[in-house]
Amino acid sequence: MNTLIVLAHPEAHSYNAHLAHTSQRALEAQGHQVRLSDLYAQSFAPDEHARHFQRRADWSRFDAQTEQRFSSREDALAPDVQEQIDQLLWADLLVLQFPLWWFGMPAILKGWMDRVFVYGKFYSSQRRFHDGACAGKRALLSVTAGSSQAACSPDGREGDTQLILWPIHYSLHYVGYTVLEPMIITDVRRGRVADDEERQRLLLTARLVEHASSFQSLQSRRIVSFNAREDWDEQGKLRPGAPVHSPFIRHVR
Repeated sequence: MNTLIVLAHPEAHSYNAHLAHTSQRALEAQGHQVRLSDLYAQSFAPDEHARHFQRRADWSRFDAQTEQRFSSREDALAPDVQEQIDQLLWADLLVLQFPLWWFGMPAILKGWMDRVFVYGKFYSSQRRFHDGACAGKRALLSVTAGSSQAACSPDGREGDTQLILWPIHYSLHYVGYTVLEPMIITDVRRGRVADDEERQRLLLTARLVEHASSFQSLQSRRIVSFNAREDWDEQGKLRPGAPVHSPFIRHVR
């Protein structure tokens, strides 16, 4: 299995970096091929912008989708984007490793998706969801949160982290990925002292071991559920009686 791990953390010695390298070693120990893409180390430019397009479909105004589709068709995408695309197409499994910042992913990773999930290459109006370019591939989020596990639960004051991650999961589903249940590691923050610091160090060290072992059972890992093709009517509305998998898409009385 070919795996691409995309790391989004500005500190090379961060816990997120340790998780990414732990994942890499665990997968390689099973005989898999692994590539690690460190977005901050690469100084990846996250803002989709006209300056990234040396050839244009329309020089009078900038429309990101129009230019992405044109550059994809003309093999004229920016080199940093094309490199990421090549790795995504190579990989059977995509692992996104990042800290939860302001209830979402870091800007560099959001920008990576904005620029790399190219319109016309990964999706179109006729080629998305189950027919997206990444159909048959799997994706997995490995996320750290500074708050406790209790605070990140459905009745916790930080909100349900599983639910907070839904828009990212849906974006991956949109381009065709089969999305695996995320790995969420809580209590990852600095500022503790004395005994609290030592307890946290032991806890996070143990979680690195658990993280490595979790990659040995990926085949049996639960899949995030989304609605099937037949659940939608001609207007793109949820059919009566269709299952509901998330509060984001639900029946309205």
